[in-house]
Amino acid sequence: MEFDLGHIKKINVVHIVLDGDRATYHYMSLKQAKGEIDFVARGERISDLDELIKATSNRHPFLLHFSGKGILNRKAVHQENYHHSILLNGNLDAFYFSDYIEGQQVFSSVIRKDVVDNHVQQFTEKKCQVISVSSGPFFAAILNSVLKKETLKIGHIELHFQQDNLTDFNKIKTEDNLPQSILLGGENLPNALIVCAAVGAAFFNPNEQFVFPTNDTIFLENKEEAKQKNIFVRFGMGMMLFFLLLLFANHLYLGHLNQVVVDNSVYLMEYDEQLTLIADLEDEKKRKEKLLQSSGLLNKNFLSFYLMEIANSVPAEITFDEIVVRPLKEEIKQRKKIAFEEHLVFVNGRSKTSYILSQWIEDVEQKEWLSTVDILSYDYEKNEGVFELEMIVY
Repeated sequence: MEFDLGHIKKINVVHIVLDGDRATYHYMSLKQAKGEIDFVARGERISDLDELIKATSNRHPFLLHFSGKGILNRKAVHQENYHHSILLNGNLDAFYFSDYIEGQQVFSSVIRKDVVDNHVQQFTEKKCQVISVSSGPFFAAILNSVLKKETLKIGHIELHFQQDNLTDFNKIKTEDNLPQSILLGGENLPNALIVCAAVGAAFFNPNEQFVFPTNDTIFLENKEEAKQKNIFVRFGMGMMLFFLLLLFANHLYLGHLNQVVVDNSVYLMEYDEQLTLIADLEDEKKRKEKLLQSSGLLNKNFLSFYLMEIANSVPAEITFDEIVVRPLKEEIKQRKKIAFEEHLVFVNGRSKTSYILSQWIEDVEQKEWLSTVDILSYDYEKNEGVFELEMIVY
């Protein structure tokens, strides 16, 4: 099924019974839901239009159905331009035709346009949207698929059926033979409302058998306006529902976040003492690091740094006999400041081969803190080399 946001699913069908200059209104409000038609409201024998509008509400479109005096009912052969055979000498443009096609026959009800347009104008002035009109008893034939009757009395007309097909009709001459009501859809419908149910069913379930009168300047425009109104209302309601759902979802999510905050607060309170202890230890750590930095122990120029770096780099084939770090510039004398060679390190030791010593010197020269390494002496004694090195550090 094609989705139509402007689909009209609720209508007011008004049965207007004409009697000269007077009109009597009967109405039924119908609603289509899930493929079924429900009778929402109904009323009979209303003589005042304002009272009718108040009872039906003008929020939903109207279908006007006419019966009574001034309506011509005819049976004709279903052929091209069959309206000419119904009104031989009449001006077809001056009439509205409501046709029910049954096989090779067509049953047509004819009413003057000026009569209909006058009533349509009255409804329009009351801000009611008339989207279609019809007349006569023949649309009621659609109900016989449910009623399964051989004859069906609609107003002063009796319809005849064979195997659920409309075959003929005739006028009811005596008032005594007029039907009072009929059981339809579990409800007892008065005779005046049967055509309302039939016209509503024909509107909600379009069929080639039903031919409604057309008027592009009135009915089609009103129908399109009714659809646009439905689109606006349904889209607006849909957007409102969407934002309400969004707000509700946000409310639920905000409530969840608040609960998480509460749960976390309780959790943190349980570990508050541990967190306080951790904070105190962090402060003590920072304080001791500052103390070490101020003392120079963390500085790479400190003596222990060079000694550790040299010791870690020495291979097993090399042994140190003496390491002199920051040697004196001159002998210590009384009342004189002691001066040191800040960047100088002397190393005396032994190596199994000169190659091992040279390889180690190359490796240690790659250190960032070392500027140069000079070999002051190298003697080969007792199958091992005795060396003296001078290192200059940054």
